[in-house]
Amino acid sequence: MPHHSRQAEPQRQTPHPFGRLGLHHLRPTAAELILLGDLTGRYATGSYSRLGSDGRTVAIRQDRQGAAEHGHRVTAAIACHVARTGGTIDELTQLLLHPDHEGGRHAQHIALRSGQARALDYIRRVWASATAVVAGTRVPDSRHHA
Repeated sequence: MPHHSRQAEPQRQTPHPFGRLGLHHLRPTAAELILLGDLTGRYATGSYSRLGSDGRTVAIRQDRQGAAEHGHRVTAAIACHVARTGGTIDELTQLLLHPDHEGGRHAQHIALRSGQARALDYIRRVWASATAVVAGTRVPDSRHHA
């Protein structure tokens, strides 16, 4: 029997240790969203444009409004990921407000612009929505069940 010296390929590493701030409980894609933000633009769809009042034309939104909607979509996605793993609002808050986490930039901007209390209120509202959505859905056990 021939001896194979081929080693297994190393797994992709994220630049931040998962052990800190509870990231190890999340799927790698969720942890990357928190750490690196929306690198693919997945959550930007529709954020920078809207349907015009005539119902047929597309109107471009102001940069700040589009960026805020995009940031909110990222924040809501992160909240759903945390809720699905049985996380808490305190863990979500810690993840979003950590200065090195790109995925939390929207909440961090609210804290800088309007104060910590306003950012915490925003996070509470997002958490309430996320937990309601997660409670009302069932995660499929397999592709077959999906």
